Amino acid sequence: MSKNILGLDIKKTEVSAVLINSSLKASRIEAFTYVPIAMQEDMDKGVAAALKVLHENMDLTGSVCIASFPADQISFRNVMVPFKQTKKIRQILPFELEPTLPHAVEDLIIDFRVVNTDSPEEKTNLFTAAIDIPSLKKYLELLATFDIEPEIVTVGGYPIALCLANLADIPENAMFVEMDNEKNTLSALISGQICLIRSFPTTSEGTSRLESLCKNIQRTIHAFEDTTGLTFKPDSIFVTGSNLGENGFEKNVAQELDIPTRRADLARDINLKLDNHPLPSWNPSKMDSALALALIEVAGIRGLNFRKGPFAIAKRWAEHKKNLIRTGILAAAVLLLVLVNITLDFYAKQQKLDVLTAQINHIFKLTFPDVKQGKDPLGQMRKKIDEVRQASLSPGNSAESNRMIDILNEISNRVDKQIDVEFTQMVIGEDNVLISGNTGTFNSVDAMKGQLEQAAMFKEVTIVSTNKDKSGNRIRFKLKLQL
Repeated sequence: MSKNILGLDIKKTEVSAVLINSSLKASRIEAFTYVPIAMQEDMDKGVAAALKVLHENMDLTGSVCIASFPADQISFRNVMVPFKQTKKIRQILPFELEPTLPHAVEDLIIDFRVVNTDSPEEKTNLFTAAIDIPSLKKYLELLATFDIEPEIVTVGGYPIALCLANLADIPENAMFVEMDNEKNTLSALISGQICLIRSFPTTSEGTSRLESLCKNIQRTIHAFEDTTGLTFKPDSIFVTGSNLGENGFEKNVAQELDIPTRRADLARDINLKLDNHPLPSWNPSKMDSALALALIEVAGIRGLNFRKGPFAIAKRWAEHKKNLIRTGILAAAVLLLVLVNITLDFYAKQQKLDVLTAQINHIFKLTFPDVKQGKDPLGQMRKKIDEVRQASLSPGNSAESNRMIDILNEISNRVDKQIDVEFTQMVIGEDNVLISGNTGTFNSVDAMKGQLEQAAMFKEVTIVSTNKDKSGNRIRFKLKLQL
């Protein structure tokens, strides 16, 4: 499923926006706009006019907005607290910052990032940013008039440094400078972490743009080292921004500071894969700030965010109403189909069971007409079959249980031992006995018949068959003894 992500970078002198459509397969830039703001006393009017142009040129319906707040209106501090747990840090941080901030802490929204160091002490270095609530409220209300409600509000200039630090192959110690017509925003990367943000004027009285920038970079490094006790020597400086001008400025910075300096191009530096990029008329120095805002959402990069406390984003039913209703209808349809399938399967099996039950009852009545049918006819039939099987193998009373032995004993005693006879098979039924065998002569068969007829156990003895075997030397016979 794809979604549209709007990166919205707002400064006093310009507004830039990039709309990215992001999906699992690919991402593409749907639209982008850069609107310069003429110098005027009322910043809000200038921003409102730029947002109106933006709203007219870009379809922002359903997009997720990531916006920036001008860095020069935010207070940044580096502090150390004697806690490691995030919950405790949030509780104690306002009191730690209060003496150093220009506003009362209850009038501020504060966010921070932990700076991991090799300090053996149980202390935590923090990089903090604070914005006063009235300014943030006014900013969000201005965006709301154009139906824009950002899910993240972060620091202007900071997202470029965040993207390069997380997505590009750059030195672990570096500096990032975003330059606009009035302010420069500097971010420092130390041991792979952004530990510092500062904002200062682009020029100061009596100094050039280059001289002002280099002096402020050197002052920032010295102040940071004094505050934290850490040594910071950047291996590279990345510069960007609408006031960067033509190629050549970065070379002057490198010569002045004796630090390699290069012009940042976010798409190039992070090897960004977009279906339709590079685009005609795309200017990295003007568009990278807005592009970086969209990319931190696409890449899931966490950074400073002032949407907390009274400005925290609450999940709204209206935003997802259509999708939730559609999903609910689909789920209900699937559930209904499952229930129908279960019901039909139940009735089919019930009908089959009824047929089998009727067949069992019919067989029971035919097999046991004199037996009263119970609740479990199948069990009754099994029990009767077991009784018959036991009766045939081992009759119940003692007189009948000896009958087989008595029959064998009677035959053995009655047949004259002088007769040459070999019994090969004997089958004992309920009321008769069948004997098969062979003997020397036909007279021997007659003799055995006569001897067995004398036994009171046998009611009648019949010669069933007599014939010579293949050799002609023996007489095969069958006798039937009626019990």
